[in-house]
Amino acid sequence: MSKRSLSFAVLLLLAAPALAAAQGSVGIKAGASFGNISNKGVLPGDLETRTGWAAGLYLGSGSMLGIGVEGLYAQRGLTSDQALATAETRLDYLDLPVYFQVSLPTPGFQPFGYAGPQVSYEVRCRTGAGGECADHDVSGRKRWTFAGVIGAGVRLGGMFGIEGRYVYGLSDLKVETVTSSSSYKHRSFMLLGSIGR
Repeated sequence: MSKRSLSFAVLLLLAAPALAAAQGSVGIKAGASFGNISNKGVLPGDLETRTGWAAGLYLGSGSMLGIGVEGLYAQRGLTSDQALATAETRLDYLDLPVYFQVSLPTPGFQPFGYAGPQVSYEVRCRTGAGGECADHDVSGRKRWTFAGVIGAGVRLGGMFGIEGRYVYGLSDLKVETVTSSSSYKHRSFMLLGSIGR
C-alpha cells in the first residue's frame, strides 16, 4: 500500500467516529459527470469531453463547519472520432472524497462550499471501439489515482440539494502517444443532485 493510500485510510478512520457521533447528514447523490484530460491537444483525432454519470452515498457532520465523506461511482475520460483510436479513454472509477465544508445555516435555503482530497479506484477502462485498455502492468497506468475536489451548492428545505464540483486530477494516467511524453491527468466537472437529511 502506498503512503498516499495509507494516509487516506487513516483520514477515513479518524473521520468515521466524528461522523457517527454527530447528528449529521446522510443521503444519496447522483448527476452528470463531464470528463476531460489535460494535454489532450497532442493526442490523435478529434477528442471531446466524455459526458457520463455519477451516483453514490454521502455522510456529513457539523452545521456551519463540518466534514463530508462520499462513495461515488463516476465516469470520466474522453471520446474520439476515430473508431480504433487508442487515445479514446473511457474510465469508470469509485471515488472516495473527504472534504471540509462551510455552510450558512439559514432555514429553507442553505448555501455551502467545500474542498478536500479524493482517492479513486479504477473499476473499468475502455479504448477505441469499446475495447478493454491494456493491463495495468503493461501500460503503467495506476489502479489508484488521487485528486483534489472543490465545489459549492445549496440545500433546499433541508432535504434536497444541488451542487457543482470540479475534480482536479493529480495522478498521471499513463496515456501512451507517439507525439508526446507529457503527463495526462483528469479534469472533470460534476453537476450533482442530492436527497437526504
